[in-house]
Amino acid sequence: MKRLLLASAILLLPAQAFASSCNVSEFPLLAEAGVQVAQAPPLVDQAPVTTSGTSAQSSAFSGDTKMARFWCDTQSAVAVGANPTATTNNMPLSAGVPEYFRVQPGQKAAFILRP
Repeated sequence: MKRLLLASAILLLPAQAFASSCNVSEFPLLAEAGVQVAQAPPLVDQAPVTTSGTSAQSSAFSGDTKMARFWCDTQSAVAVGANPTATTNNMPLSAGVPEYFRVQPGQKAAFILRP
C-alpha cells in the first residue's frame, strides 16, 4: 500500500518540479529590412540553459550577434536584456517551436518554465 501511495504522489508532482532546457543560437543580420533567414552555421551555439521554476540566464550574445534563435523542450517564457530575469508573465515560448528575435550584442536571454 505504501508503494502505491508513493507512486501516486510522484505522478501528481507538478511539471515545474522537473528541469528542462532552452537552446540559444546566435546569427548576424543579412539585411536590415524584409524577410530574414538565418544563415547556417550560426555564429554561436550556446550551451543549453537549464530551466526550472526560477529564472536562468544565457551567456551574453557575442559582438556580431544581431538575431537569436530560442528553442525550448518545455513550454517556457523568455525575457531579453542586459541582466534579464524571466517571469511567467514574460513572452511565452511553445515547447519544441523555434522563435527568432533581433537582439543586441552583449544582451542575454533569461528563461523560466511556464505552466
